[in-house]
Amino acid sequence: MNITCPHCKTRLNIPDNKIPRDKDSSFKCPKCQEKVQVLVSQLNLSVPRSPKNADPKKESMGTGISSVQGREQALVCMDDSPVRDKLVAALQGLWFHVEATGSTSSALKKMAYQSYPLVLLSESFDQNKGFLAMSTHMNELDMSLRRRICLVLFSDRLPTGDPMSALHSSVNYIVGSDSLSYVEVILTTALTEHQTFYRVYNESMRAAGKA
Repeated sequence: MNITCPHCKTRLNIPDNKIPRDKDSSFKCPKCQEKVQVLVSQLNLSVPRSPKNADPKKESMGTGISSVQGREQALVCMDDSPVRDKLVAALQGLWFHVEATGSTSSALKKMAYQSYPLVLLSESFDQNKGFLAMSTHMNELDMSLRRRICLVLFSDRLPTGDPMSALHSSVNYIVGSDSLSYVEVILTTALTEHQTFYRVYNESMRAAGKA
């Protein structure tokens, strides 16, 4: 369901299975942190399709670069922890096939042989050694490949959705650790914003005869 935050006007794409269909509900906007209400009267009361019955090609959220049985792949670069388990579960709930690793060398090897529409990278990855190596690798990718990857930073110190912090960290989006309870909503927003930005960019390049 598409919802616009009444406070900061950010457009949010909320997974239908996360919205109660029989009562009013609310959640925090991942960008401005204000409460957004969802009223039963706003909802389309038709029953959403479950992933088991869905056409994976139509339900896909990534770029279609790499998939397993119709599901696009996501790479989680984070040391083994309950937080990583929760992030992996959230991505699986968004219909991704998830690979997780706590090793920098393993992550780089995976990216050498696979293309991931979504990479989730922790600042403390590989005992604080992996963030710089992964950032360097991403910055050295050919731009035609780099722009197909939504790189999300998981941080204990940076705020969720802050564009300046994301720019300075050379990532597409930031998820703060204090936002873990509604991380599916945030990741959906990050993916939607990334796809929208580059769709407009690619259309502009084609119109200019450069693509």
